[in-house]
Amino acid sequence: MIKEIKSIMSTIKEHQYEVFIVGGYVRDYLLNIRNEDYDLATNMPLEELKKIIPNLHIMKENHHRQASTIRIGNKTIEISTFKGDNIEEDLSNRDFTINALALDIDNKLIDPNNYKEDLNNRIIKLIKKDGSGLDYDPLRILRAIRFALSHNFTISNNTKEKILEKKELLKTVTKERINNELLKILSYKEATRYIDEYRELFFIIIPRLKETYNFDQHNNYHIYDVFHHTLKVIDGVSNNKYLKLAALFHDIGKPEKFFTDEEGIGHFYGHWETSAKIFNQYCKEYKVDKKTKDIVTSLIINHERQLPSKRSNMIKFLQKFNPEYLNLLFELKKADILAQNPIYQEQSLSKLQDEINRYTILINEELVLHEKDLAINGEDLISLGYKGKEIGEIKKQLLNAVTNNKLKNNKKNIIEYLKERCE
Repeated sequence: MIKEIKSIMSTIKEHQYEVFIVGGYVRDYLLNIRNEDYDLATNMPLEELKKIIPNLHIMKENHHRQASTIRIGNKTIEISTFKGDNIEEDLSNRDFTINALALDIDNKLIDPNNYKEDLNNRIIKLIKKDGSGLDYDPLRILRAIRFALSHNFTISNNTKEKILEKKELLKTVTKERINNELLKILSYKEATRYIDEYRELFFIIIPRLKETYNFDQHNNYHIYDVFHHTLKVIDGVSNNKYLKLAALFHDIGKPEKFFTDEEGIGHFYGHWETSAKIFNQYCKEYKVDKKTKDIVTSLIINHERQLPSKRSNMIKFLQKFNPEYLNLLFELKKADILAQNPIYQEQSLSKLQDEINRYTILINEELVLHEKDLAINGEDLISLGYKGKEIGEIKKQLLNAVTNNKLKNNKKNIIEYLKERCE
């Protein structure tokens, strides 16, 4: 343990109180996994501790216990009062057996219930077999899945039964906490296996996802139902939160837009807009930040679009779609193709590569997409005699001339061009 932690623990013990390291640090310490997320549990009243450590920040009482934080360098340490009268009761009130272990100041393991055995066997078990611990904090339902993914553990049959049985409790959890946990789950390689196995939980979080399950696409380009196609796309993109969210939501609007033609072939025209709308509703409900909302929405809307190939139209597209995220769009498109019928993949991938090549060449130019990219600014235009609103109009005209290759974007050429207009 770091010396600052040992110093805090020594201070508490000097005042005749007990203190232990608890939580994830202990679990990972025993697994030889690096973890610098320290949590301390003590029977010392935090108001008393604050008199000794003035920079201690005491938080609002939660679940009949007090919690506080203290900054040590760039780390935040949480110090909480026991969940019960002593460390044994505290450990018995935690979520899973693998997290119900403690270390004293001398690094001696405190394990009154022999929970280290579950850690050695890599099994996630609820401490309270009746599932009542999930009532205390229903986010534990998703945390069980995250721990299984992050540590390559197995969820016990009883724990699986209880988290599915109590899935409706997720509706009572703060939406931001749910979204944060979902993003963490999506970041792991085996995430889709758990999303499929525990799909009823994820249908609670994203109700429209349920409509995609077993939804036959009735189209030769597809060999999976919409739900399992979605899981394949999630698997196919790299670990980037924008891509993972876009993959999760990219086809969620398909059931709503589905229809069959005279030959019984399924079509989903405009499903990308419906999918984007559903994602935006999710963003509003789950308080997703604007940047994530905007990027993922753009990826969803354009994931099946054949991008413009004419230079002037390509530039117009890039004026709306940030070129910085173009590689994400191409990656999503590729993952989407690879999650379809292999018979058609070669042709589709060839078309996508042509698209990538065209845009790569264009972006490697000194591209002018917006007025701020022009080699002339407002002050230059004022010095040439332009005033007020006409400055904005002139900038628009200059941008149009440059993007259509009628004018080179250098200051000398632009000034000459403007002077010729005035003659």
